[in-house]
Amino acid sequence: MTSRAGRVGIVVGAVAAATVLAAPIASAEPSSQPSQPSQTPEASIPMPVREGALGYLATRSSTLWLADRGVDQVIANLPAPPAYSRANRQMAKTLKQELDAAVDTPGACLQIIVDGPGQAGGVFNYGFFAVEKQYCPK
Repeated sequence: MTSRAGRVGIVVGAVAAATVLAAPIASAEPSSQPSQPSQTPEASIPMPVREGALGYLATRSSTLWLADRGVDQVIANLPAPPAYSRANRQMAKTLKQELDAAVDTPGACLQIIVDGPGQAGGVFNYGFFAVEKQYCPK
């Protein structure tokens, strides 16, 4: 039987291994719209998981384990073709923000959602969300 940390490691390993398959950024040109102030994520309710997608709620201890191991840096530093490296860095940034929000919220955990492509040429979409304590598995 696999331990909880082992199961999270398997999920994160799959996410990391498949990260380079994420859809490339459509355009590298600067946006003509003014930049919006970044919002700091907060733990909330779990996001719905679409039929056919994989959704996983980590335990609190697994969430802390992921944060302690710097999983965001693993993703950011994966060797990837140039078309995907920017997407990997953005995904790592999002993961770091959500992990930080979960770690900073007593009892909170991380939700990971892996879904199919949202556009032509993509393979997987990833979602990372800080989830409030009452929704986290024990």
